Amino acid sequence: MVLFRGDVKSKSLQRRTSISVILPSDNVHFLQDTEEIVPKPYKTLYFLHGLYGSDDIVLANTSIQKFAEDHGIAIVIPCGDNSFYLDNEAAHAYYGEYVGRELLDITRNIFPLSHEREDTFIAGFSMGGYGAIRNGLKYCENFSKIGMISSALITEEIMDYADDSNVLRARDFYESIFGNLDEVKNSDKDPKYLIENCGDIPEIYMACGTDDFLYEKNVDFYEFLKSRGVEARFAEDEGQHTWDFCDKHLKEFILEELI
Repeated sequence: MVLFRGDVKSKSLQRRTSISVILPSDNVHFLQDTEEIVPKPYKTLYFLHGLYGSDDIVLANTSIQKFAEDHGIAIVIPCGDNSFYLDNEAAHAYYGEYVGRELLDITRNIFPLSHEREDTFIAGFSMGGYGAIRNGLKYCENFSKIGMISSALITEEIMDYADDSNVLRARDFYESIFGNLDEVKNSDKDPKYLIENCGDIPEIYMACGTDDFLYEKNVDFYEFLKSRGVEARFAEDEGQHTWDFCDKHLKEFILEELI
């Protein structure tokens, strides 16, 4: 397994930004005197972290490095700051364009990653789960499967938020990200709108703990998908909004949906 951590220059973000890349190469077992060769180019999962997170936080709080090595898949983890992976035109920080298109071009030019849609996947945890469904649908020509773990599907309630010292409930925080909150519904920031208007919907995997504060929102979205005949799987499980839950279902997504 090779772990690359460094910076890339992004035109979409107009700055350098960090990424972590896990490659299933050099898989040498010294004690057993064996070596496993994973054929190139590699299937690739682009994984998006949650609010307050970063690419290195994902590595620190999950066992995904070893799992990727054992199952022969590359994983790219960008840094999305607190952007919800949306495009902020005023700041010229186009995070949606970055993770949906430019990051694929950057990493494919550097690493031996597959260019095929069927080998390219996007997933995320919490804020990253929202980013995965939003950009997996908006850039559906690039991704064949979407993984949503404890997803922050909050677009139908944020317009009701008011002033609050807690950023998770602060209207001005979400206005700085989503823009006019009254215009989010039926826009490309609304996952349900994107489902209605996407010509080639990727397969969708969802997971959310029954004790998660986002559980009901995830159930609602899954029921919406079923009502539209969208191919989706919902892994309902005990658990809260934790890294342990993320780790378990990220590995399940890889093992059962991607390999």
